[in-house]
Amino acid sequence: MNESQELSKQVVGIDIGKDMFYACYKALSNSHKIVIKGTKSFTNDLSGMQEFYTWCINRNTKPGCSLVFVMEATGVYYENLAYFLYERDCLVSVQLAQKIKYYAKSCNLKTKTDKVDSKMIAEFGIEKNLSGTDIWTPPSKSFKMIRDLSREHTSLKEACSTAQSQLHALQQAYSVHPRVITLKQQQIEFYKQQEEAVKQEMLLLVKEDEILFDKLENIISVKGLGFITVIKILAETNGFLLFRNIRQLVSYAGLDVIEKESGSFKGKTKISKKGNARIRAALYMPAMTASVYNPDLKTFYNRINEGRSVKKQGLIAVMRKLLILIYTLWKKNEAYIINYNDRNLSTVKA
Repeated sequence: MNESQELSKQVVGIDIGKDMFYACYKALSNSHKIVIKGTKSFTNDLSGMQEFYTWCINRNTKPGCSLVFVMEATGVYYENLAYFLYERDCLVSVQLAQKIKYYAKSCNLKTKTDKVDSKMIAEFGIEKNLSGTDIWTPPSKSFKMIRDLSREHTSLKEACSTAQSQLHALQQAYSVHPRVITLKQQQIEFYKQQEEAVKQEMLLLVKEDEILFDKLENIISVKGLGFITVIKILAETNGFLLFRNIRQLVSYAGLDVIEKESGSFKGKTKISKKGNARIRAALYMPAMTASVYNPDLKTFYNRINEGRSVKKQGLIAVMRKLLILIYTLWKKNEAYIINYNDRNLSTVKA
């Protein structure tokens, strides 16, 4: 057996943090023996990434055996390293955090440290056959710009909402100096102007990409869904690049249902909320609108809430339905059809 055949798989598991990341280099031999070639922490900056890359190259004694770098999609902290490795023609696999979490549970891990997590992620990469859609491809440059603008729009909207609450409090307070109220009003007006400017810039970028613009037009044909909402969903999911099916997407958004039952005990059914809160925030107002003005979703909303005094469950169900609609229309690149058979939505795969 020659040297290039001694190893069948090489994986570097990476546990990403804001300032540091921990790496574990594992290799699988043809005899199914797993060898740890090293573990080390690095700073999450350019200097640390360059050191990490050299560290990996020095341990890759079998270039004929592919090396895959596996990491979690943890906020935005993984992005710089993922781009750094991708630009050097490395195979990068970015996995949903919940997928890694469930794998860790299956391994019955009781200790949680950065070092242990990096070993577990490397083990995940060794066990799984990471190829095809598992290999990360970054969004286009224009899409990344749209995503950055979308997040800035969200920040401006939140700041404006906070300022409006502060203005209301000032107006109700006793003997507040008029100049303070004027300044707060000017601040709110500034936020609104910036919101509109960011929105127009996003619209220009979208129109430059004909494929993206056509897909968006199909999606915003759904009553209740507007341009900003759809852009925010696409931005927070990287255009659904990491998702293979609807179940993964719903779980990522924290809109999956949790049931607690044991014997005669029946707990409350609720959503997990263990996911991307920005997606849920983006869908809340559109769901309220759709439950009133979208004929299909209004019927669905009323059916869910039949016999209920609290209407929250129906609203959450509409949020989930809207998310699935966006995903389906994006993947199929089709326009929304009123009264379309809902069963077809559940069959869509990435």
